[in-house]
Amino acid sequence: AYDYGSPEKNQLHYNQTTPPAYAIRPMKVPTAIFSGGEDWLADPDDVSFILDNIQSLVYQKFIPDYNHVDFIWAMDANQFVYADLLNVMEKYHPPT
Repeated sequence: AYDYGSPEKNQLHYNQTTPPAYAIRPMKVPTAIFSGGEDWLADPDDVSFILDNIQSLVYQKFIPDYNHVDFIWAMDANQFVYADLLNVMEKYHPPT
Protein backbone atom coordinates (compact mmCIF):
# COMPACT_ATOMS: atom_id res chain seq x y z
CA ALA A 1 0.00 0.00 0.00
CA TYR A 2 1.04 3.58 -0.51
CA ASP A 3 2.91 5.20 2.37
CA TYR A 4 1.57 8.71 2.89
CA GLY A 5 4.90 9.75 4.42
CA SER A 6 3.96 10.19 8.06
CA PRO A 7 2.25 8.15 10.76
CA GLU A 8 -0.42 10.85 11.05
CA LYS A 9 -1.33 10.77 7.35
CA ASN A 10 -1.26 6.98 7.26
CA GLN A 11 -3.57 6.98 10.29
CA LEU A 12 -5.98 9.26 8.43
CA HIS A 13 -6.12 7.02 5.36
CA TYR A 14 -5.66 3.53 6.81
CA ASN A 15 -6.68 3.89 10.46
CA GLN A 16 -3.19 2.72 11.40
CA THR A 17 0.20 4.45 11.45
CA THR A 18 1.82 2.30 8.75
CA PRO A 19 0.52 1.23 5.34
CA PRO A 20 -1.21 -2.15 5.41
CA ALA A 21 0.63 -5.11 3.94
CA TYR A 22 -0.95 -6.90 1.03
CA ALA A 23 -1.44 -10.63 1.44
CA ILE A 24 -0.07 -11.59 -1.97
CA ARG A 25 0.73 -15.23 -1.19
CA PRO A 26 -2.90 -16.44 -1.21
CA MET A 27 -3.72 -14.69 -4.51
CA LYS A 28 -4.62 -17.28 -7.14
CA VAL A 29 -4.87 -15.10 -10.23
CA PRO A 30 -2.22 -15.89 -12.87
CA THR A 31 0.31 -13.08 -12.53
CA ALA A 32 2.96 -11.74 -14.89
CA ILE A 33 5.66 -9.43 -13.54
CA PHE A 34 7.61 -7.08 -15.79
CA SER A 35 10.41 -5.20 -14.03
CA GLY A 36 13.16 -2.81 -15.02
CA GLY A 37 16.68 -2.26 -13.77
CA GLU A 38 16.35 1.53 -13.89
CA ASP A 39 12.94 1.72 -12.21
CA TRP A 40 13.10 4.32 -9.42
CA LEU A 41 9.56 3.52 -8.21
CA ALA A 42 9.74 -0.27 -7.90
CA ASP A 43 12.42 -0.97 -5.32
CA PRO A 44 14.49 -4.08 -6.23
CA ASP A 45 13.89 -5.54 -2.76
CA ASP A 46 10.13 -5.12 -3.21
CA VAL A 47 10.22 -6.73 -6.65
CA SER A 48 12.26 -9.61 -5.24
CA PHE A 49 9.79 -10.03 -2.36
CA ILE A 50 6.88 -10.13 -4.79
CA LEU A 51 8.60 -12.65 -7.05
CA ASP A 52 9.39 -14.87 -4.07
CA ASN A 53 5.86 -14.72 -2.69
CA ILE A 54 3.48 -14.87 -5.62
CA GLN A 55 2.44 -18.49 -5.89
CA SER A 56 0.66 -18.01 -9.19
CA LEU A 57 3.54 -16.35 -11.06
CA VAL A 58 3.19 -17.44 -14.68
CA TYR A 59 5.68 -15.09 -16.35
CA GLN A 60 8.52 -12.82 -15.31
CA LYS A 61 10.61 -10.50 -17.47
CA PHE A 62 13.42 -8.20 -16.36
CA ILE A 63 14.56 -5.47 -18.74
CA PRO A 64 17.83 -4.01 -17.38
CA ASP A 65 17.64 -0.55 -18.97
CA TYR A 66 13.91 0.08 -18.44
CA ASN A 67 12.47 2.51 -15.91
CA HIS A 68 8.90 2.64 -14.60
CA VAL A 69 7.36 4.51 -17.53
CA ASP A 70 9.30 2.69 -20.25
CA PHE A 71 6.88 -0.23 -20.08
CA ILE A 72 4.29 2.10 -21.63
CA TRP A 73 6.20 4.87 -23.38
CA ALA A 74 9.50 3.40 -24.57
CA MET A 75 9.96 3.43 -28.33
CA ASP A 76 10.87 -0.26 -28.19
CA ALA A 77 8.12 -1.34 -25.76
CA ASN A 78 6.36 -3.09 -28.63
CA GLN A 79 9.43 -5.28 -29.10
CA PHE A 80 10.23 -5.92 -25.42
CA VAL A 81 6.88 -5.72 -23.61
CA TYR A 82 3.67 -5.70 -25.64
CA ALA A 83 4.10 -8.97 -27.55
CA ASP A 84 4.96 -10.87 -24.35
CA LEU A 85 2.11 -9.21 -22.48
CA LEU A 86 -0.41 -10.11 -25.17
CA ASN A 87 0.85 -13.70 -25.28
CA VAL A 88 0.40 -14.09 -21.52
CA MET A 89 -3.06 -12.52 -21.66
CA GLU A 90 -4.16 -14.79 -24.50
CA LYS A 91 -2.76 -17.88 -22.78
CA TYR A 92 -4.51 -17.26 -19.45
CA HIS A 93 -7.65 -15.55 -20.73
CA PRO A 94 -8.18 -16.65 -24.32
CA PRO A 95 -10.74 -14.80 -26.42
CA THR A 96 -14.17 -16.39 -26.47
